Amino acid sequence: MFIERAARKVRFARTVFVLAGVVPCLALVAWGVHLRSAAHRESLRREWQRAVGVPLEVDAVEHPRPGVVRARGCRMTAVDGGRLAVPVVEIESGPTEVRLRIDRLVCDAAAARLLGGVVAEWLGRAVRYPKDCVVEVGGFAWSDQATAAASGLRAECVTRAGTRAVRIVRAAHGAGHGDELRIVRTPSPGEAGELMEVDLTAVEPLPLAIVAGALGRADPTLGAAATVAGTLRAVCEGGRWSGSAAGRIDGVDLAACTAGMQARATGAATAVVRRLAWSHGRIRDAEIECTAGRGRVEQRLLEGLVSTVGCRPGPAHRTLAGDLERTFDAAGCLLRLDARGVELVSGANLGGALAVADGLALVAPPGGVLPPERLAWLLAPPGAVFVPSGGPGAWLLDVMPRAEQAERPGPAGGF
Repeated sequence: MFIERAARKVRFARTVFVLAGVVPCLALVAWGVHLRSAAHRESLRREWQRAVGVPLEVDAVEHPRPGVVRARGCRMTAVDGGRLAVPVVEIESGPTEVRLRIDRLVCDAAAARLLGGVVAEWLGRAVRYPKDCVVEVGGFAWSDQATAAASGLRAECVTRAGTRAVRIVRAAHGAGHGDELRIVRTPSPGEAGELMEVDLTAVEPLPLAIVAGALGRADPTLGAAATVAGTLRAVCEGGRWSGSAAGRIDGVDLAACTAGMQARATGAATAVVRRLAWSHGRIRDAEIECTAGRGRVEQRLLEGLVSTVGCRPGPAHRTLAGDLERTFDAAGCLLRLDARGVELVSGANLGGALAVADGLALVAPPGGVLPPERLAWLLAPPGAVFVPSGGPGAWLLDVMPRAEQAERPGPAGGF
């Protein structure tokens, strides 16, 4: 009898050992295998793809610590071809917030267009994105500055009482403040619609092609190497934008600027926007200084400045040889736009001319204020009839100040 009781105790002890030790161990092993399986990676990939709203590829996933997933080889591809590659990202999800940590990120124009679309989706779809999101990037660089020292970047997407806001801050390479972008979307009751506010401070030059990509537009007409720095403050009510800006655009390609015109020019230029204010989609007041170094210009463009815009021919306006293309040593102007029209003034150190060659003026500015139609005709594409219906000329007519906007506000924006 004692032997039978001892045997039962041994069997019970063995059963308890198996249930309490071996089975949980096997369960942990099975769970670990599942976490490293292709099925688990695919389930996470589908979940993340639904969150970002664009096709997503993931090479591998890891679980370095509880509540954190590390994804390697992430690639997002938009419908229009925009692509963003993230080598390593850590994702930590909580009840009300999702936090992403990225070691290094290089962004080009296509990737900026993709990210701009994701930000627009987050701002406009509260049901789809109910959680706040924080993205921390250890080293961020633009594609044409990838070899330079990358700086940190932090993006915060928060929602409070129906208002949704995005704040992106990029640390400065040296002392001082870095770049900052704030976008706030506030729903408005009734027929007023939503209110969108944008505040941008770009201390370091931003590639203009990437800025255009983030706005969902094609490459800008100012050239692939153009960069912009300055400030912008804008408000959108009822689908119409109002605001102010000031800054500087470097690396303007004259060949790209004149590609859609009836005549061409080549060279590099700089534009300093002293002030730019617009209301409900139309410019109220602007003052822009443009300067260019040595370049070439077709004689047809010089003739157009005289016959269409009303500029005055200078001593070097024509040559005896009848050249179709001319070389200029320097060019520049101060452009003012307001309700009165367009005013062109000679650039600094040009002796009252708009462009000089061998010390002589090619053309001089007109004597008074011009109607905007004249400048629009100069910018019209070849074959345009009556009123420019396409290209920069048509765009200029759409944004020029109306005659009833008689006031001239003071300087807007600024550094």
